[in-house]
Amino acid sequence: MLRELVDEGVRAAEPVLVRALDNQSGHVAVLGRSEDALALAAEAAGLARADPAWGQLLATALVTLANRLVKAGRLAEALDAEREATGIVEAYPEPVLARGMSALAAGLAEAGEHAEAVVISERALAMWRTLAGRDPGADERLGQSLSEHADRLYELGRWADAVELSAECVSHHRRSAEQQLAADLRRHAVFLEKVGREHEAAAAAEEAEKAEKAESPASK
Repeated sequence: MLRELVDEGVRAAEPVLVRALDNQSGHVAVLGRSEDALALAAEAAGLARADPAWGQLLATALVTLANRLVKAGRLAEALDAEREATGIVEAYPEPVLARGMSALAAGLAEAGEHAEAVVISERALAMWRTLAGRDPGADERLGQSLSEHADRLYELGRWADAVELSAECVSHHRRSAEQQLAADLRRHAVFLEKVGREHEAAAAAEEAEKAEKAESPASK
């Protein structure tokens, strides 16, 4: 129906169709229909270019397209789409785009592109920091982004930086999400051991065990 309205020249239907195509790309991807998901994402991005005022809409469509291109093994095109998206919206992030960037970083890491994954993960983390500063609902997702970025740094061999991020993640979840604390402490212990800080690693592992026991139903 939306396509018919757009074909009939109803301009107000165009941004709605972009969002619908973007959403449908996600649903189709979950079903494993990768080619269809990529085609829908490409259509959304193409349509979003129709109006310069749709910058944020275009950026979101481009990040979705980048994710689909990664799954298709077309990494160079994926990175081009991501860079274009980042250039459009760095100044005003929003949750859908930040989630897309986080997913793209994870996809690139899975594909073995760890250097690019770190760059994009860092951008996603910066977005979540900004969003958490103005929206309490984004604060929990910030903790997850800190954890993800620590993993991306570790995968690249930047162990000291991973320790720093995992420490921040632990600190964040001490304040906001006790159920995440044990897992964060165990990750932090692994990173600390990797940089030769064995005593701190042992202390973190011991605290993780205590936190795990405190979280278990039998302890309550």
